Amino acid sequence: MDTNLQGIRVVELTHWVAGPLAGQILGEWGADVIHVERKGSGDVSRSIAPFYKGKSLYYRAFNRDKRSLSLDVTAEAGRKLLFRLLKEADVFITNYSTEFLEKHGLTWETVHRECPRLIACYITGFGLTGPLSRKKSLDMVMQAMSGQMACTGEPDGIPYKTGTITADYSGAYQAVIGILTALLGRQRTGEGRLIDVGITDVMISALEWRIPEYRLTGKTTLRTGNRRPSTHPNNLYRAADGYLYIAASNQKMYERLCEVIGDPRMKEARFAENPGRVANADALDAIIAEWTGGRSREELLGLLEQAGLPCGPLNTPADLAEGSYVDEKQLVMPLYDEELQETIPYMNTAIRMDAGARECHRAAPPLGADTDEVLKEVLSLSEEEISELKRQGAIE
Repeated sequence: MDTNLQGIRVVELTHWVAGPLAGQILGEWGADVIHVERKGSGDVSRSIAPFYKGKSLYYRAFNRDKRSLSLDVTAEAGRKLLFRLLKEADVFITNYSTEFLEKHGLTWETVHRECPRLIACYITGFGLTGPLSRKKSLDMVMQAMSGQMACTGEPDGIPYKTGTITADYSGAYQAVIGILTALLGRQRTGEGRLIDVGITDVMISALEWRIPEYRLTGKTTLRTGNRRPSTHPNNLYRAADGYLYIAASNQKMYERLCEVIGDPRMKEARFAENPGRVANADALDAIIAEWTGGRSREELLGLLEQAGLPCGPLNTPADLAEGSYVDEKQLVMPLYDEELQETIPYMNTAIRMDAGARECHRAAPPLGADTDEVLKEVLSLSEEEISELKRQGAIE
C-alpha cells in the first residue's frame, strides 16, 4: 500500500529527543529516514535509562521506522559523505548545537548552497537567531526559561517541571508541521526552505493569554495547582478509592453538576456566575469534595458521565499499561527488536488517518546496522569504496 510520504527521504543528524522524534513521526508515514549517529558511541540516548536486557528503552521511544548510519561528521571524509547523502535527500533534520554546526560546516547557508532543493530543519533550544541562539539547553531548562514551570505547581509551593519531557515533544511536533508545510511549498517553487524551531519559543507560545494579560494589565496568572485559573470547578477530587478529575467549565456544565450533586449550597449567589466560582474556589471545592469523598470512582464517573459532564479517573502509567485502552487505540505496538531478539511494546504516536501509514513498522535499529545498505542503495557505492571509507575512519 502507498504511504503518505512514500518517496520522501529524510537524513537526520540528531540525538536526544526532539530531532529523533521528528524523524520517527515522518518515518511512520512512509518516509525513508536515515538516522546519522556518532561513529562509535551513537545517539547519546542509547546510554540513557531505563534499560531492558542492557539496551535503552529511552532510545527506543524515539527511533522506530528509520535506518541507522554510523558516521564521523567531524572528519573531512565523513562530512563529504554526509553532503553526498543530503544531495539525495528531501529533508535534513538536526538538533545539534549552533556551535557544532558552525564548526563542521553544517549551517543553513552552506547546506542550502550545496543542496538548494533541500528542506533543512534546525531544532535548537532558542532558535538560530537572537541573544540566546548559542546557548545550550535541555528540556527542563527550557521549561524553566519559557515560563511554563512558573505556571506548574501549587500556588504556595515551588514551581515544578512537568512529569514528562513536554518541551522536546512540543518542539518535535512543531518541526514536523514545518517540514510538511515546506514540502508542500516546494511542490510549487522547487526551492528548499529553512525551518528554525526554537523549543523555548514553542513553549513560550503555549502560555495562552499570560503575556498579553501582563502587558495590558500588569498582572498575570501563575500556579493554580490542578485548577484552571479562568474557570471553575476544574479540579482533581478524592473519591473513596482514588482520584478523579471533574471539569465543569461553563455555566451549563455547572448547572448540571449542581443537579447531580444536589447540594443547595452550590446555588448560593456567590457561585451563580463563573467569576464568583473562581473567586470562591476553595469553598466550592470543599462542597464537591464532601460529595466525592464518600463514593467510589466508578459510581462518581457513572453519575457524571450520565449527566454529560467531562470527567475522568486519575490514571498512572501502570494503570494504562495494565488496561486495554492503549491497545484498542493502537497507542502501543508490538515490534520484533533485533538487538533484544524478542517482540517488545513500542509507543506509537496519536496521529490517525484512514490510510497512508506504514503497514510494517521497524523497531529501533542497532547502531550502524544499515550503514552499508544505505551507502549502496542511496549512493551506489561499491564494496571497495565502503571498505576505503572504513579504512579512513569515516564510517564503521
